[in-house]
Amino acid sequence: MVELKIPRAHSNDWYDNLANNQAGYFYPWRSTIGEHNGEESFLALIRQHLTSKTRVLEVGCGHGELALLLANDCESIIAYDRVPQYIDLAQNNAKQHSNDTSNLTYLCHDAMNSDSVILPAQDNSIDMIIGRRAPLHWIADAKRVCKPGAVLIALCPMEEPIPAWSSKLPSRLHYENSGRHTGSGSIHQSVDNRLHQAGLMLDSGWGFDVPEVFASREALYNMITWGLPTQQVPPIEDIATKLDRIFDQYASSAGIELRHCRYLWRAFVN
Repeated sequence: MVELKIPRAHSNDWYDNLANNQAGYFYPWRSTIGEHNGEESFLALIRQHLTSKTRVLEVGCGHGELALLLANDCESIIAYDRVPQYIDLAQNNAKQHSNDTSNLTYLCHDAMNSDSVILPAQDNSIDMIIGRRAPLHWIADAKRVCKPGAVLIALCPMEEPIPAWSSKLPSRLHYENSGRHTGSGSIHQSVDNRLHQAGLMLDSGWGFDVPEVFASREALYNMITWGLPTQQVPPIEDIATKLDRIFDQYASSAGIELRHCRYLWRAFVN
């Protein structure tokens, strides 16, 4: 039997597959995440710099939840993603929203569809670029679209350790294929390098590492199979014994604990 290719987590193929299998970008499992996990700090940092005169560009907006939240507090916001299903969902959600969203534009745009990175904004038109769990290629074109003094704010997944129980699962379900483990290399170094190549410099960075606890085998199964092609995913009944053994051997009284790791950073455009 020919082994099917597993898309690398957070690759274009992985996102395309995810968009075909769930409506929007969200985590389809139940878990408990510790406080101070970076999400609240990311939003607070944005609001620290946001005014009614701010023109915002959001990269990798997914189904548009963040842009919709911020639209009333800024002059304008352009939110883009390369996945058309996400943009369709974002536009439909905006139409049903009770507040005025005339200053909000969702675009289906692939910033890397050529040899260079091209963001969907005019020169010197943007006061703030934001990205939540978005790729980093946009940094290369940030200086062109941003006004002097603009701020860049992003919350990125950090490298997460592969748990000891991963090897107990079938190889195609190993943790590194789950979409949670981001691979080798330092996100801190990657951000620094990309900023340097773009003629920019990091202002501040904060790391967040808190426990995420899965209380049931169903929740853990949903996490480790998230984003994988359906033809690669065995029914939970087929691996129930393996999951039970993992809980018996590795779980605390609360459940299986994983690390929830994020890197929040800020830079300014001179």
